Parts: sequence; C-alpha cells; structure tokens
Amino acid sequence: MHAWTQVGIGRRRLIATGAAGLVAASTLPRPALAAPKPDKLVFMIDNAPWHGTMVQDAAPLFEKETGIHIEFIVLPDDALIARLKAELTAGSSNIDITQFGVTWVSWLKPHLMDAKQLLANASGKYAEAFGWDGIPQSTHKMATWDNQLSGIPYRVTMGVLHYQPEVLKQAGIDKPPGNFEELLQAAVAVTKNGEGKRYGFGAPMRQGPAIIDHWVNFLRSSGGKFFDPKTNEIYINAPEAVDALRYYGELMTKYKVVPPDAVTWEWDEIIANGQNDRYAMTNTFGPSGTMLNNPAVSKTGGKWAWTTVPGLRGPEQGRTFLGGWSLGVSKYSKNQDWAFAFVQMIAGREWGQRSMEKGNCTTHLPALNDPAIIARFGWAPTAAKAIATAEPDPQEPIWGALEIPLRLGISRVLLGQTDAKEALDTVAGNWQRIMRRGAAL
Repeated sequence: MHAWTQVGIGRRRLIATGAAGLVAASTLPRPALAAPKPDKLVFMIDNAPWHGTMVQDAAPLFEKETGIHIEFIVLPDDALIARLKAELTAGSSNIDITQFGVTWVSWLKPHLMDAKQLLANASGKYAEAFGWDGIPQSTHKMATWDNQLSGIPYRVTMGVLHYQPEVLKQAGIDKPPGNFEELLQAAVAVTKNGEGKRYGFGAPMRQGPAIIDHWVNFLRSSGGKFFDPKTNEIYINAPEAVDALRYYGELMTKYKVVPPDAVTWEWDEIIANGQNDRYAMTNTFGPSGTMLNNPAVSKTGGKWAWTTVPGLRGPEQGRTFLGGWSLGVSKYSKNQDWAFAFVQMIAGREWGQRSMEKGNCTTHLPALNDPAIIARFGWAPTAAKAIATAEPDPQEPIWGALEIPLRLGISRVLLGQTDAKEALDTVAGNWQRIMRRGAAL
C-alpha cells in the first residue's frame, strides 16, 4: 500500500510516504473531533520492519475513515535523532507525530505535548476504543521524564534467550542455558557441530545503535550498571561491567562461537541471520521471535523456543533492559487533536495486538499471557516475565553523549583491539570529561 523511496541519508537511506488516493466516503464513521481536519499528518519513524501493521494496514484504514493521509518519514535511528533535534529545536510545525525511544524522552519532553492532557481531552471512536487502562504503569516510564508523560508507549522490547532446542540436543545439550558458563558450553558444542555453517551464538556487534542493548543483557545479569544519575558516580568500569564485557568479547575473539561477520550486523541482520540458520541462540528482542519462527519467511521457522536471559551464576540473576518506542505529538503541530486520534488508533488494544503479527510487541501487557496470543507468539509469556525485572537504560539528557564512547569501547573489545578493562577505563575517562562539560553548561 505504501511506496518506499530512497534518499541520501543514513545507512538504510529510506524515506516513506503513504499511498495517496484513498478518499473517505461520506457514510464512513468519523471521530467526533472539533478541530479542523488536515489533509495529512507527518509521522517520523525509524526504519525497522516492525512498523508493518502501522504503515501497511492501520494508516490506509485511518485515511479511508477520515480522509487524512499519513505521511511517514522513515530514517535510521541516529539520523532520526538528528532530524528531530534540528526541526523541533527550531519550533518547526512540519512534524505532527514522532516515535521516540526510552532514552530520548528527556530531551524531547520540552517539544512534546503532555499525553495525560491529550488523554483527558480526547473524544471520538478512537478514544473510546483505545483502552489506556490496559497499558500498565510499569511501562509508563518508557515515555516519562520529570513527571510528564510525553507520549503513549507503543512497542515494548526486552532481551530474551531465543534458542533452537533440536540443534542444542544434537550437540548434546538437553536444556537451555541458565547461566554464563552453560551458555558458553552450549555455544562451543553447537559451533563445533555446525562445522562453520552454524554458530552457537548470534548478536549484532556493529558499532551502531544495537551494540549496547545486546551487551546490556550481560551487564545487568552480572550485577553491573552504568552510572548514578544523582551523583554522577561512574560504574561502567567496575569489576562487574569489566567481567561482563570480557565474557562477551571472548565469545567472539577467544571461543569463536559467533559468526565472524556479526561485527557488521545491526537490528535487521540479527533476524535475517537467524532466519538463515547462522546461529542457534541469541539474546535479542523478544518480539524478534515472530519473524524468526515464521515458516513463511524463515528457514528456521517453527524451530525456536524461548526463556529468560541467563544470569551470571543462575537464571534467577538474569536481567535485561526495558526498551521500546512511544508515540508523541509535537507541541508545534497545528493538528494535535487529529494526530492524537491516530496515535490512539494504532496504540489501542485492537491494533496493538494486531501489530504483533508483523513483529511488534504491544504495550497492552495482559495480552502477552493470553492463551490465544501465546498460541501464535510463543515468546510472549517469556517477554512478560522478563519485563517484570527489566530496567530502562539511562534517560538523562547526557546519555546521548555517553552512548557514543561506550559503543566504541564495546566494539574495540569485540574486534580484539583491546581488553575489557582498558576499553571500559577509557570509556569511564571520557564519561568524566563529558559530565564535567555538561555540568559547566
């Protein structure tokens, strides 16, 4: 339904606009909104494939029902951040809706409407069908900073262990690993059995946006953390963090249980290589299980199972991140009521569950333990269990600056350029300088 056109920016270099030509029939139901109806709404999103239901299904129906065209501007994460900072800082009215990550909310807050205010004033069919009470308080922090809810949580992500039981069994492993040592043993056995075609473990190890979240599963499960936002005390080079990065790096450099080309992988590649049976286990997003396990698109479809990420010494220590995307309405938009109507449509109970068909994980969390959902998406109850103890990455405005040297430090270890202690000591030194500069501003 939508045409995708390349533009010269970012790794994926995509910009998408919705298909025109769907005209609303006068007999179709319309939301009861008093605001003047625009011809279109501009929606900023990243270039991940989980938007399928939103872009291909919901937006055309919204256009059919309202006559309002949704124009999607699609960019890679880093380019999306740069575009939002440039336009919103300038007070541009060219953006109506944007998705935003957990770690973006602090710097976006001044530019986004208070979602609680929008909820209080919302009316019409999309508001009535939304089901806000089904999005639990635990996920509100995804979109909250300084006591303001700046958007509606739409997609929740967390790390879970995806594994192929039969492949592990063929390598002499009869259960999924529950701790780091068991994970290493299983990965070594599977890699040996795979004879260079299938490896034990997969992860996106390119020096990009995915590299931190996939290491964080090991950091959190080792008892490590980043820094104290109240005191700015730095923990990124504490023994727990160093041991976690040493272990992670040695999966690649010492034990060679990760495909060598994983240093070029990002979000899409971890799915594509799992679909092509390049690895037997991965700690990646729970909802990635939908595409990994779908026989229509995956050579390994129907062969995956799920459990929580291993802990340092046992599964009870397994911890992951609380991540995902929320949908906010720009303060500078001239179409705030209609923009929020579309947000309520796609983030509502019905469309939230429908979006799971194309790789999303709804923030209506009770659905994850619904037997009908579990029958279709076997990873769902594991995701719900992981969320219970998941911790969000830092939301402080300074995190965007701290993230860059951490990406580099992790990458250098994965490439065998340095050891974990030296890499994280360097990261900590850079963080100290960044924090001092930030405090002086």
